[in-house]
Amino acid sequence: MRELMDSYDVVVVGAGPGGSMASYASAKNGVKTLLIEKSQEIGEPVRCAEAIPSIEEFGIKPSPEFVRNIIKGGILFSPSGKKVVVTQGKAQGFVVERKIFDKYLAVRAGRAGAKIAVKSTVVGLERDGDYWNVIVEFLGEEYVVKTKIVIAADGVESNVAEYAGLKAKKKPLDICSCAEYEMTNVELFDKNMMEFYFGNDVAKGGYAWIFPKGETANVGLGVRDKKKKAIDYLEEFIENSLASDKLKNATPVEFKVGGAPVSGPIEKTYADGILVVGDAAGQISPLTGGGIYLAMDCGLMAGEVASKSIKSNNWSEDVLKEYEKLWKEKHYEYLLNHLKYRKILEKLSDDELDALAEALGDNLDGIDLKKFVKRIITKKPSLLKYFKDLI
Repeated sequence: MRELMDSYDVVVVGAGPGGSMASYASAKNGVKTLLIEKSQEIGEPVRCAEAIPSIEEFGIKPSPEFVRNIIKGGILFSPSGKKVVVTQGKAQGFVVERKIFDKYLAVRAGRAGAKIAVKSTVVGLERDGDYWNVIVEFLGEEYVVKTKIVIAADGVESNVAEYAGLKAKKKPLDICSCAEYEMTNVELFDKNMMEFYFGNDVAKGGYAWIFPKGETANVGLGVRDKKKKAIDYLEEFIENSLASDKLKNATPVEFKVGGAPVSGPIEKTYADGILVVGDAAGQISPLTGGGIYLAMDCGLMAGEVASKSIKSNNWSEDVLKEYEKLWKEKHYEYLLNHLKYRKILEKLSDDELDALAEALGDNLDGIDLKKFVKRIITKKPSLLKYFKDLI
């Protein structure tokens, strides 16, 4: 492949939302950029529920090309069926068609000047003075691509960050195992509201969801359980849960599996000539598993910092550490708070989850976790032992 027979200023590994945004920002600033993707088709396979709170701030207009539904809020269901309706703020957004949206972002990066290599797998990384030799396999052939900066956006497994000496590997229970059917004939409470189901029998260590997607809906869940597979939880959710009546006529048109790293950010996201973005960096909510927006935003920052360092002819870690400073200023507290809340939720019994829903009330006009805590301990003092450290 001709794209692999050249040298570059920046090589981005992984054409998910984070990698494509990093490539776009780098190329837009006039830096010679290569985006490498191991799949033969960008956007495949889909491994998430496809919800994102915002895209306009990235200069992207919501388009019927990839937006399948506009979301106005969510409905939370406790184990006994208690409903809490959440509207406004981050409860709003879009459900997108990831296989189209991801390709749209990659095309956008290509139009900005980035070169793209698909069906190409990075199998090694070697230091060569101030440069990296990126070792890539394409159709049985091995190529060596020289670059000044590598941006690792290669997902939860993140071999590239490990090749560079950064600690990115996750323990099994640091990863939420997810299984999902896209289904038709799903009966929804509201076609513009996402549904979330909680309970240890429903999804141990996680939750189940129904996200409306136009004529279909994503029905899935994420769990953290050594003994039982996500697909087994999902089949039981479809057949026997609170949602079984609305799923009785539903039938799948697609099946998706994946993993979401929910242990918080990795210790360090930069080194000499390397930056780490998205799931690879743990830039995903430990509470909700939502990571598209975070990956896009952090990818944009990584591309901007990388291109700036190339133009200054200095891509040492002393310069590249600006990336970590920027993303932490904006997102670090949010991620750590979500990690704390996730650890609390997984301690609660189903009865306590019901009490939590009762304390929250029927309607919430936004997602403000600090306000949630105050309301909870006021209405259900018995839950104070879980939340006292957050007051």
